[in-house]
Amino acid sequence: MNKLRIFTGTLCVTLLLFSLWGWAETRPASSDPIDPYVKSLLSALTGLVDENLTRVRHTLELLAQCAEVRSGQWDKMQGIIQTAQLSNLPQVVWFVFPDGTYYTYAKGLVSQKLNDRPYFPILMAGQRVMGDLVVSKSTGKKSIIVAVPVQRNGKVIGGVGASIFVDDLSQALNSTLKAPDDLVFYGLSPSGLTAFHRDPKLDFVDPREQKSETLKKAAEIILAEKSGEVTYEYSGTTRRMFFTTSPLTGWRIVLGRILGPSSAQNPHRATVQ
Repeated sequence: MNKLRIFTGTLCVTLLLFSLWGWAETRPASSDPIDPYVKSLLSALTGLVDENLTRVRHTLELLAQCAEVRSGQWDKMQGIIQTAQLSNLPQVVWFVFPDGTYYTYAKGLVSQKLNDRPYFPILMAGQRVMGDLVVSKSTGKKSIIVAVPVQRNGKVIGGVGASIFVDDLSQALNSTLKAPDDLVFYGLSPSGLTAFHRDPKLDFVDPREQKSETLKKAAEIILAEKSGEVTYEYSGTTRRMFFTTSPLTGWRIVLGRILGPSSAQNPHRATVQ
């Protein structure tokens, strides 16, 4: 199985970037025979997502140690920030100051600020941000946030981050996995929003708000459990899904098969094993 390649660029150290994602349904693990292909693909999907996001984080950590970035002066760091943009998947790399003011290589100073983002105080407190879902202020695109603090003399002077475009990641992941048409996969964030989906139109959708009681119940189970299996009915079909938890982001990574038309006798039936 091919993995998405991350473009290698030279910053103050070699920089590597990028990422991938999906959408889910649930059951606690059972002793029933299961499709080994489905389980192996779920494991591969989880590893692929985490590996690429980890590379993004490592790249940002390298940037945060560069003298240009630690200067806290955009004119000095702009060139190295722009170099970090080189990747197979669209993204925006940015630097934010403690007052929320931020710059991107494409637009320079952005008119809006980031200090109202839920992740902002976490970043300014010196902690890394991994996997927050936002609509980008500079591009208007659904994005995944990975960011690390930048410190000088023991004090946080800002943060460097990447906004990874969700729809492009979903499409890239779909292309990379080349899964059969009867397979569905997605990632569910702890908030319940779909972080990525085989069908990019379902990115940033909360399955609990869809017109399927069984899907709603399945999503609640997925969010409550670390791993398992669930069967539910959605869009006229019955789906048997397996899920696990990403140790990196806390997302539930979900993958399973469309078994066939849903049961006309029990349109709201959900099975948990």
